Amino acid sequence: MQENARNEDPMPLTSEIAQLINDQLLVEVSSLDDDLLAAGVLDSLTLVQLLFDLERHFGVTIPLEELEIDDFRSVHSIARLVQARSGVKSIEEKTCTAFAEPAFGRNAGSS
Repeated sequence: MQENARNEDPMPLTSEIAQLINDQLLVEVSSLDDDLLAAGVLDSLTLVQLLFDLERHFGVTIPLEELEIDDFRSVHSIARLVQARSGVKSIEEKTCTAFAEPAFGRNAGSS
């Protein structure tokens, strides 16, 4: 049943990040657009912990000199950061390119 819920989620990355915040920082995010800094969810220590957790979980590297505080304002902004750093295409891009790419392989074009 959980598998179906994940497939219906239009933004699985945001859900995964919200779950990561819940699991690692022990904080439940009420809305994906909440300002995590203004709400006190993230402070300097939890921000460093979240950065570490994001890098470990998603395999991304976010150099400190490129760190922008606005990238951590909401779950949506964190998802955009992770997506940009990991090169993961958005769902819309995946859908468009899935039909545009030619089929290659041993069976492609064979009778």
